[in-house]
Amino acid sequence: MLVTESNLLTRRGIATLLAAQHGVEVIGEAENISELTSWIKNLQPQVVTVDGNFLQEFGAPEMETLQQLAPQTYLLAITTNSEKYMVVNALKVGVTSYILKDCDEQELLQAVRTTAQGKRFICSKVLEVILADTGSVETVPDNLNLSSREIEVIRLIAEGKSTAEIAETLFLSPHTINSHRKNILRKLQIKSPVELIIKAMDLGIVKIS
Repeated sequence: MLVTESNLLTRRGIATLLAAQHGVEVIGEAENISELTSWIKNLQPQVVTVDGNFLQEFGAPEMETLQQLAPQTYLLAITTNSEKYMVVNALKVGVTSYILKDCDEQELLQAVRTTAQGKRFICSKVLEVILADTGSVETVPDNLNLSSREIEVIRLIAEGKSTAEIAETLFLSPHTINSHRKNILRKLQIKSPVELIIKAMDLGIVKIS
């Protein structure tokens, strides 16, 4: 993987921490977009971390260029910026995962390993921000085989409601809501509520704006 960060001390800190982990190989460091592009073109790392400066300078055209150079390279944003517009724009232009610099070590490692598999990882603090005032449910792909009630449950989970609150909202028992949750996880082939929310965003079941 490649660590991209404009601040030298932060860059070295992230690189040193990750290089000490089993199964993680840091192949280099980049200070700016020019260095980043050169590294990606020549070595095509699985994961590239990027900071807030990168996110501000990089748009859809630049992302398209990177994807053409290295289609199997995935971007992990590590930044201090948790503003909703920044997070949403980063995800829209092609950043795979997004965490904050004050996340703990375990969350950072989980983010790296998840991103290396081409899967999305968003830390809990960022999820809280992007799911605030979540929009309406989008059209759901038919092949997911989700019922209208299950879609309602997904929407309410994304709003941060507990099982008891969902049961009260839908005039159902907590037991019935738990059954719906288990069925949803099984149909979407995921294991946790956090994975559920991320999957719902990726599939367009939950709209973020």
